[in-house]
Amino acid sequence: MATPSNPLIDDDLVDFLLYSVLDAESLCGLEGYRHHSKQTFDLYIDNVRRFSRHDLLPTYKPMDEEPPVFRDGRIHTHPSLPALYEQMIDLGVLTATRPESVGGQQMPLLIHTMASAYLMAANLSAYGYIGLTVGAGHLIEAFGSDEVKERFLARMYEGEWTGTMALTEPQAGSSLGDITTPATPTDDRPYLIKGSKIFISGA
Repeated sequence: MATPSNPLIDDDLVDFLLYSVLDAESLCGLEGYRHHSKQTFDLYIDNVRRFSRHDLLPTYKPMDEEPPVFRDGRIHTHPSLPALYEQMIDLGVLTATRPESVGGQQMPLLIHTMASAYLMAANLSAYGYIGLTVGAGHLIEAFGSDEVKERFLARMYEGEWTGTMALTEPQAGSSLGDITTPATPTDDRPYLIKGSKIFISGA
C-alpha cells in the first residue's frame, strides 16, 4: 500500500496489475509496439513516478491555494507551472502514445495511463494541461488539414503551445449531452460557431 515514504500509489500493485493481471508485456508482440519491451515500459513509469513524488507532489497545495487569475488582459498561472510543464515534456508525457511520425514514442496507452495515474495523484491541476494538449493534438492528427497540422502540432508537442477544452455552457457543464452550441460548415470559412461558453479548461 501507499505510505508516507512511498506516497500516491502502491508500486507493487501497479506491477501486479500491469504484468500479472493485464499481461502488458504481450503488447510488445504487436506490430506497433515491437520496438518496446518490459524494460522500456518500466523505465518510463519509473521516471514518471519519481518526478511525481519528488517534484510534482509538493506543488499541489501551493497551486491550489494560489489559483490562476485574469489580470491585465492575460491569464496568470502559478509560478511553478511552467517549469513543471517543461519537466513533463522532457519525460515524454506529452507525446508518449503519439506515433513516431509526429515525434512520439508510440507507447501503449495502458502503460501511459498507469504512469499518468501517478501524475494525477500528485497534482491533477498541473497534469490537466498535459491531458488537454494531448487531446487537442490527437484531434488535429485525426481531422486537421495538412495546413493545420503544420501550424499547430509541432508547437503543441514541443511545449510551445497548449490545448484547451471549451465545453461548459451556461446550461451545460458535466452533462455534455445538454450542449447546444452548433458548428456549421460554411463556404468561406471552415465552421461558423454560434453559442456561449463560460469556462475554458486550460486557457
